[in-house]
Amino acid sequence: MDTVLQTLLSWQFVIFCLALAAMVFVLRKIAEYAMAHWAAAKDSTLWKDLLLPILPIVLGPVAAFFAKRYPYPENLQSPSGRMAFGLVAGLLSGLVYRIIKTVLANKLPALLNKLPGAATPPEDVTKE
Repeated sequence: MDTVLQTLLSWQFVIFCLALAAMVFVLRKIAEYAMAHWAAAKDSTLWKDLLLPILPIVLGPVAAFFAKRYPYPENLQSPSGRMAFGLVAGLLSGLVYRIIKTVLANKLPALLNKLPGAATPPEDVTKE
């Protein structure tokens, strides 16, 4: 497998992306709560079209710079390498979050039905 693709599909990258998505979610909720009485500020194009899209791209390298003990993929220990990792993770964090959310939404009901003691679906009484 290609090294770049292998790094993008690594658990380290996926977890870092999900962590960035969670941080952006929390920061967004806090900012929107603070702007609640300014309806125009929350719906402004500055907030929706500039700040929200670039927040994970800025937050990724900053987090990677300070998270020196995070288990980055092999041979990725320099500050510039970590920051590039964080930049790409920030860029793709929304996509990774949506993919993981879709996979879990599709797989979770089937896994829950396999658990011992799970409620069985009612029998169809119309069939005779």
